[in-house]
Amino acid sequence: MAENGRKNGQDFSKGEWIVHLYHGIGQIKGVEKKQLNGKERKYYRVKTHNSVFWVPVEKADSDRIRLLTSKTKFRKALQVLKRPPRELSSNHLERKSLIWEAKKDGSVEPMLRIVRDLTARQTQSKLNTTEKRALDGFKDRLLLEWAASMGIELDEARQRLEKRLQPLASAD
Repeated sequence: MAENGRKNGQDFSKGEWIVHLYHGIGQIKGVEKKQLNGKERKYYRVKTHNSVFWVPVEKADSDRIRLLTSKTKFRKALQVLKRPPRELSSNHLERKSLIWEAKKDGSVEPMLRIVRDLTARQTQSKLNTTEKRALDGFKDRLLLEWAASMGIELDEARQRLEKRLQPLASAD
């Protein structure tokens, strides 16, 4: 996750927004001491839209965590949607592999590429269950990060994304 901007030993501050590969976008609400398996450790308390999770302070430099994409980087990444979609393989396993790589990477640009390419693909053929879930999941993640990064409402981010995807969704 190269967008992180911090390397080994990164420290987060209260109020910073982070993106966790599995838990999604959340805001650091503070540091708490918790006891687990008889050991007391410090954890970042992270609040998401509908839950709370804890990240061990000593594992804050994990590949699973990155800072929220900056406005500048997000705007630049959105240029992906202006480029022609790539034609995805007819082999569902190869498509699944592309989805998995984008999910594993976790940064904005690979997610935008998958959203662009799957949106275009669904005009030509029905998406399978994995593809449909991936498209919906990536859209949800992108919208949350877009709204948080740009300081806009979620509905506004949704409208902006749909407007950018409209030409792909109606292509023949």
